[in-house]
Amino acid sequence: MIPDTTTADCPKLDILLVPGGWGIRREIGNERLLAWIAARVAEAKTVTSVCTGAMLLGKAGLLSGRRATTHWKSLGWLAESFPDVTVEERQHVVRDGNIFTSAGISAGIDLALLVVADYFGEELARSTARHMEYRYPETNERRI
Repeated sequence: MIPDTTTADCPKLDILLVPGGWGIRREIGNERLLAWIAARVAEAKTVTSVCTGAMLLGKAGLLSGRRATTHWKSLGWLAESFPDVTVEERQHVVRDGNIFTSAGISAGIDLALLVVADYFGEELARSTARHMEYRYPETNERRI
């Protein structure tokens, strides 16, 4: 990806995806980034995080009183850092209102398919999964 905008001139977003990974440890105290995320969330229809991106959402104050998940190795970190968040340890994707959080890397595919279903219907999401040769996350498995 090559960005064509900066955080300073970012237009209104329909969907915000906050990625995770080792890099968030460097950014968890970045007040400018956290304020930017919080500002985008105020206007975005859908907010998503993959893996430890949930830590940035939590640090920006966006998970307070909500349910969320993250990578299995960071579930304890999420719970300890944000005691007012209900950490769902057995779910790949958790939706609480307009905020979707997912477990580690591959759970991001489940999250993406659920966002497709939200915007364009489950039939298209299932078709997309089929085209990718990926098993669609059934309701009882995704437990959102």
